[in-house]
Parts: sequence; C-alpha cells; structure tokens
Amino acid sequence: MFSLFYRQFKEVQQKLAKYIDRNQQITKAQAKTKLEILQDEYELMYGVYKELAKQLEAQYIQVTEDTPVFTVLNPVTVPLERSKPERPKIFLIWTFLGVFSGLFIVLKRNIFSFVRVAVLKIK
Repeated sequence: MFSLFYRQFKEVQQKLAKYIDRNQQITKAQAKTKLEILQDEYELMYGVYKELAKQLEAQYIQVTEDTPVFTVLNPVTVPLERSKPERPKIFLIWTFLGVFSGLFIVLKRNIFSFVRVAVLKIK
C-alpha cells in the first residue's frame, strides 16, 4: 500500500513540476487557478505521505519493541546425576600418564647410561 501511494505521490509531484516548467510567465487567471489546484493536490498528497511514513516508522518501532531479544529453547531442569567431573575417569587417566611418564624417564636414563658405557668402551 505504501509503495502504491508513493508512486501516486511521485506522479503528482512530476505533474506539478512539468506544469511549473511549462508555465513560467503565468498571466491568465485560469493558469494560476490550475497551478493552485496542482499545488493543493501536491500538498495534500505530501501530507498523507508524511503521515503514512510516520505510521510505518511507528509500526516498525513497535515490532522491534515487541520482538524478544532471545528466546528460551528448553526449560531449565535440575539434573538427577552429576555429569562432570567424572572423577574415576580422571584418576585412571592421570595414573596411566604417571606410570608411562615414569617408565619413559627410567628407560631414557638406562638407555643413555648404556650408550655412554658403550661409547667409553669403544674409546
């Protein structure tokens, strides 16, 4: 509806502009009367256009105010069992890491000492 009225408003505006361009030196009362009629029609259309624009803006503001910023997807519930932290799993992981890192350190020392002894024997 607004775009249709906007087109009509532009047509009246163009009609008034063309009439003013064609009749620069108006001397007859008939021409002046027609100019006044066109200007009145333009002012009426302009007033209605401004009012429709205000209403459209007010509706846009109302929609943005009524629209929630966020929505709750699932209602809040209290869990029945603990999900985290899983203490037995954490304990097992760190135990295996400790055992493997200890074995790595012991083997590393033994291998380096074995290599050092082998190098000293060769010399």
